[in-house]
Amino acid sequence: MHKKIVHSFLMTFLISFTLGFGLLYVSLYKASIAQDRGYLFDTVKMIKNLEIDELNRTRLGDTFKSEGIRITIIKRDGKVLYDNYKGKITEKHLQREEVKQAIAEGTGTCIRHSDTMQRSYLYVADYESDNQTIVRLAMPFDGLSQSISILLAPFIFSICISFMVVFILSKRMADEIVEPFQDITNTINSTNISEDVLSFDKYDYPELYKITDALTNMSMENKKYLERLGKEKKVRQEFFSNASHELKTPLTSIRGYTELIRSHTIQDSAQIDTCLDCVLKESDHMTQLINDILTISKLETEEMQVTYSHIQVKKLLDSVVETLKPQIEAMDLKVYVNATDFTVFASLDHIKGIFYNLISNAIKYNKSNGRIDIELKKNQKNMYFSVEDTGIGIAKKDQERIFQRFYRVDKQRSKTIPGTGLGLSIVKHVVYYYEGKVHLTSKENIGTKIVVELPIIGNPQLDRVD
Repeated sequence: MHKKIVHSFLMTFLISFTLGFGLLYVSLYKASIAQDRGYLFDTVKMIKNLEIDELNRTRLGDTFKSEGIRITIIKRDGKVLYDNYKGKITEKHLQREEVKQAIAEGTGTCIRHSDTMQRSYLYVADYESDNQTIVRLAMPFDGLSQSISILLAPFIFSICISFMVVFILSKRMADEIVEPFQDITNTINSTNISEDVLSFDKYDYPELYKITDALTNMSMENKKYLERLGKEKKVRQEFFSNASHELKTPLTSIRGYTELIRSHTIQDSAQIDTCLDCVLKESDHMTQLINDILTISKLETEEMQVTYSHIQVKKLLDSVVETLKPQIEAMDLKVYVNATDFTVFASLDHIKGIFYNLISNAIKYNKSNGRIDIELKKNQKNMYFSVEDTGIGIAKKDQERIFQRFYRVDKQRSKTIPGTGLGLSIVKHVVYYYEGKVHLTSKENIGTKIVVELPIIGNPQLDRVD
């Protein structure tokens, strides 16, 4: 990078110097032509005031000849009246560009190479219409070649000095530019970005602030991302550990009952039937557990194939309550349902899962002869579903964790309460899937209320109250 910056500065200097010199050369070239042209036309004016014989007598022609200036006086018909270069009288002057221009416009100017003299000449011509006479002058014109040859050595010396100065300055500037970037690179290489946030010194270049700030922000986001990955990894490990533990329990029971029957330790048919009922019960529990684990996994990875349909939610709610009626009656609970009849467009399994898990949870953790209040309603944008019980309640310290997988508040009671410990976690994931909200309020020994808010819009043609 350092070499590229120096090379860029030097190339810029050379290109700029070359262009500047070229423009200067063109300007001086034009100025030189204008100066010599003006001198020749002044000479033409002086000659026009003289007669040809006066010109001969004053020997001005020889004087100008010694200076390399050719004077030619031509009649309109091409006859040469005077030429201080005697040997050139036979030339066809009327065909010359400057002469044709003078006849057409009054004056003419031309620069061309003379094959005879083997050099370039500046020609001017003036046409006097009164006496039909053309005065033409020519003088050697070498442009700036002579001046350049004189100035070549100083020019080369100055460009060398300038080149050295530019090289030193560009190297110093390159050092000032590269050094902060090198410091930034060293800081990045020496920092453990998985644990620490990048921190940079303040530099003299405000332009670097955006770079260092962007790197610092990126480092902070990276650290947060790694921390989140670490937490997710820990959660997954806990999940698999809990899942393994929950699966081992029914498997152990199934194995125990199976070995008991196989060993013929019990022979009474009633006892055998009891063991088989236990095996079936544990198998059902394990099947439910596996299904819940798969459901959560699919919801988290968004791999679940979701089929949407128009659902009459009140009808669905009534069917769920009817399904749970045996558990309700076993606890001698009073259930009050206040539901509005309307239709939503969503997944049947999702909505049913919310209804079932919340009501089932309210039954499991309720008190005998307790009460459950269920409410289902909607406004223009959202569906609201709430379940309130008069159960054991949830301590404040546990309320934030209640929706975690396999988390149970009352460990001792949980052993006697059927379930997988995944019901509320499934509810949370379904709610988040629809970008909804879930609210929990609870007091120990008083009860719990959970409210689900889903931004589900139904088909207006089907949304009606019967």
